[in-house]
Amino acid sequence: MNDSALAKFIRFVMRDTRYHALYPCTVEAQAADGTLDLTPDDEAIRGTGLQAVPIRHGLPGVRVKVKQGARLLLGFEAGDPTRPFAALWEPGAIEEISIDGGTKPVARAGDAATCFWPPSVAVTGTTPVGAFVGTMTITSPAPAILAAGAPRFKA
Repeated sequence: MNDSALAKFIRFVMRDTRYHALYPCTVEAQAADGTLDLTPDDEAIRGTGLQAVPIRHGLPGVRVKVKQGARLLLGFEAGDPTRPFAALWEPGAIEEISIDGGTKPVARAGDAATCFWPPSVAVTGTTPVGAFVGTMTITSPAPAILAAGAPRFKA
């Protein structure tokens, strides 16, 4: 292709803006440290792909495990090609979310749960007919519904 002098000049002047855009990418793999290996759609920045790209989700203490093949946008901090980051996921990309290093599953108010009780419980009380004392046998485990959850975490 025979470029005009004007086209060459424009490409020269605009060269520094390439890394100020966001580029659609595919996740190839995720390392144990949470960084991603990505393949950008845009051939101009693809090369052999980008390795060990950190994730930026804007939520302190949050770590995500993503699906291979997930789609996201690739950006470059301050337009610097040596400082890539992954952000802005398409739906269905997340396999697991961890908050503040937590490892236990989170339940929501209204979720089904299983409760474990001791085999028997001593009870005392009163009824309209008088006081009573006894032992109550409880089947365990028993189905339950969570009445409340962590007020600052919604899922």
